[in-house]
Amino acid sequence: MRVEGEEKTVPLLAVFGVGFIEIWFAVPTGLALGLPAPIVWILTVAGSMTSVNLVAFTGDALRSWLVRRRGKDWPDQNGRMYKLWVRYGVPGWGLVSPLFMTPPMGTAVALMLGAPKRRLLVWMFFGVMLWTTILVVAGLIGLSLIHDAIH
Repeated sequence: MRVEGEEKTVPLLAVFGVGFIEIWFAVPTGLALGLPAPIVWILTVAGSMTSVNLVAFTGDALRSWLVRRRGKDWPDQNGRMYKLWVRYGVPGWGLVSPLFMTPPMGTAVALMLGAPKRRLLVWMFFGVMLWTTILVVAGLIGLSLIHDAIH
């Protein structure tokens, strides 16, 4: 039995679901599935920000889990993440962390470092939008180059 519109719904849910975990895989997934770039962008940002908000609002439990797993001295005050945090604060972290780690993990680490939740969510949104835009544009350029090489 086929559900009407199922063939259109599955790719949308796939991009949202992958975006929930990682923007770096969601964009190529959406473009490979033939979705229009604006739809890929919207679904990737929506999926990512859903997980970022989920992490932010379950932050206390997550923080306790990370402290148990990593120890009370985490993060290492001599490590790169901590230095990035000290130097650039919430705005820098929100803009750069999606480049180095998944947005939900970036949110969790920032909360561990003491970031104010509301401010962090705003900057994570800007960071996710920035990197999703860059990835969509790069993906479209890559697809165009491949298309030109084939034809």
